[in-house]
Amino acid sequence: MSQPDPEQLRAALTASPALCPLDWNHDRSAVLCGRLSEADYAAASFLDRRALGAGIASGLVPWELAEPWLLPLPRTCDFIFHVSHCGSTLLARLLGETGLLAVREPGILRGLRPGDPPARLEAVVGLLSRTFRPAQRSLVKATSVVNEIAPQLMERSPAGGAVLLFVPPETFLAAVLDGSRSDITSHAAARGRRMAEMGLSTAPPEGIGAATAAAWLCEIESLRRLAAARPDRVLWVDFNRFLDAPADSLERICRFLGLPADPDTMLAGPVLHRYAKKPDVPYDPAVRQRLLDAARDRLADEIRSGLFWLERSGWDGSLPADC
Repeated sequence: MSQPDPEQLRAALTASPALCPLDWNHDRSAVLCGRLSEADYAAASFLDRRALGAGIASGLVPWELAEPWLLPLPRTCDFIFHVSHCGSTLLARLLGETGLLAVREPGILRGLRPGDPPARLEAVVGLLSRTFRPAQRSLVKATSVVNEIAPQLMERSPAGGAVLLFVPPETFLAAVLDGSRSDITSHAAARGRRMAEMGLSTAPPEGIGAATAAAWLCEIESLRRLAAARPDRVLWVDFNRFLDAPADSLERICRFLGLPADPDTMLAGPVLHRYAKKPDVPYDPAVRQRLLDAARDRLADEIRSGLFWLERSGWDGSLPADC
């Protein structure tokens, strides 16, 4: 992306989401932006550096220039917050069938911190609220670790709602232990700090099963606290139950978000039959169930270890009400 003069840059940054914020630079003094079309947004599973492919122009935008331009923007986005590995990308793709702008895992959110000044948070939420058309609305599907700042994000989008997506811990353990362990190990220290700050009395997790259970507990507790603070602005969705009755679930979610609800049309397309993060790979609820069942057999000891850790940590076995 060639470097325009400041007025051209301001106009491009505030007029539409075409300049997509993908990541911060090393000291957060600038934001890496890529020039993306609406079709690029629809195709991308991750709106971070992974979205930069052949033909995508990119460049750094100094934050000291951008923040004052962004602060006057409307902050009107909705959110999906989740525990990870619970169908959030699939849900975002299905909701994108309604015409909203699904902003999946924007890298800029992962670089925010709980102690950031309000202006930085407000500018980022304004940036993520931009749409390609006046009647369009933005839905931000955050990465699970962003749950730490979910209350601050919702405060900056005062009319926005949040779908809180989860699976029970046994499903989470089977899914994550079957191949997503790097997320657990890379964020273990941060999640340990977050649980301590939340006052959770937990036994130190030993082994990958316990560490995976600790990740689930950290994220579900973060979502519980968000829901307790803003009960009228959140909707809990158990992804296992979603798959039992996807049309009913989509109608309920669309009604909550104020979207046009046509579940039959949304489900008639290929989205439910493709792996959401890699849409060229066939995948559907039956395949998911077979993979989970195989993982349960193969990883039974580690799953038991994780569930035992949860019991020792005082989790009472209750789950949020999917209602």
